[in-house]
Amino acid sequence: MTKKHQLPLPASVAGFTPLELAQKIPVMKAAEMNSVHVETFKKRFPHLCRKVGDRRIFVTLYDAITLPPPDTS
Repeated sequence: MTKKHQLPLPASVAGFTPLELAQKIPVMKAAEMNSVHVETFKKRFPHLCRKVGDRRIFVTLYDAITLPPPDTS
Protein backbone atom coordinates (compact mmCIF):
# COMPACT_ATOMS: atom_id res chain seq x y z
CA MET A 1 0.00 0.00 0.00
CA THR A 2 1.36 3.43 -0.88
CA LYS A 3 1.13 6.42 1.38
CA LYS A 4 -0.13 9.70 0.06
CA HIS A 5 2.24 12.60 0.58
CA GLN A 6 0.83 14.88 3.27
CA LEU A 7 1.91 18.47 3.65
CA PRO A 8 2.51 19.77 7.17
CA LEU A 9 -0.12 22.11 8.59
CA PRO A 10 0.72 25.82 8.51
CA ALA A 11 1.73 27.38 11.85
CA SER A 12 -1.39 29.58 11.75
CA VAL A 13 -3.67 26.57 12.32
CA ALA A 14 -1.49 24.80 14.88
CA GLY A 15 -3.72 25.51 17.90
CA PHE A 16 -7.00 24.34 16.35
CA THR A 17 -8.56 20.89 16.45
CA PRO A 18 -9.67 19.25 13.18
CA LEU A 19 -13.29 19.77 14.22
CA GLU A 20 -12.72 23.51 14.73
CA LEU A 21 -10.96 23.83 11.36
CA ALA A 22 -13.92 22.18 9.61
CA GLN A 23 -16.34 24.65 11.21
CA LYS A 24 -18.18 26.86 8.75
CA ILE A 25 -18.07 30.61 9.36
CA PRO A 26 -20.02 33.35 7.56
CA VAL A 27 -18.27 34.81 4.52
CA MET A 28 -18.45 38.23 6.19
CA LYS A 29 -16.27 37.00 9.07
CA ALA A 30 -13.84 35.32 6.66
CA ALA A 31 -13.54 38.56 4.68
CA GLU A 32 -12.90 40.48 7.92
CA MET A 33 -10.15 38.03 8.90
CA ASN A 34 -8.44 38.61 5.55
CA SER A 35 -8.95 42.40 5.49
CA VAL A 36 -11.03 42.48 2.31
CA HIS A 37 -14.59 43.51 1.49
CA VAL A 38 -17.23 40.76 1.42
CA GLU A 39 -17.93 41.19 -2.30
CA THR A 40 -14.19 41.12 -3.07
CA PHE A 41 -13.85 37.90 -1.09
CA LYS A 42 -16.74 36.30 -2.98
CA LYS A 43 -15.31 37.44 -6.32
CA ARG A 44 -11.70 36.34 -5.63
CA PHE A 45 -12.46 33.09 -3.79
CA PRO A 46 -15.71 31.67 -5.20
CA HIS A 47 -14.30 28.14 -4.94
CA LEU A 48 -14.21 28.46 -1.13
CA CYS A 49 -17.75 29.81 -0.68
CA ARG A 50 -20.48 27.28 0.12
CA LYS A 51 -24.12 28.26 -0.11
CA VAL A 52 -26.33 27.02 2.73
CA GLY A 53 -29.98 27.72 2.10
CA ASP A 54 -31.14 30.53 -0.15
CA ARG A 55 -28.99 33.41 1.11
CA ARG A 56 -26.39 32.17 3.61
CA ILE A 57 -22.82 31.75 2.38
CA PHE A 58 -20.14 30.08 4.50
CA VAL A 59 -16.41 29.32 4.35
CA THR A 60 -14.53 26.75 6.43
CA LEU A 61 -12.31 28.21 9.13
CA TYR A 62 -9.31 26.35 7.68
CA ASP A 63 -9.78 28.00 4.28
CA ALA A 64 -10.21 31.45 5.83
CA ILE A 65 -7.03 31.13 7.90
CA THR A 66 -4.75 29.65 5.23
CA LEU A 67 -5.47 32.17 2.49
CA PRO A 68 -2.47 34.18 1.31
CA PRO A 69 -2.23 37.76 2.57
CA PRO A 70 -4.07 40.33 0.43
CA ASP A 71 -2.12 42.07 -2.33
CA THR A 72 -1.87 45.72 -1.27
CA SER A 73 0.13 47.02 -4.22
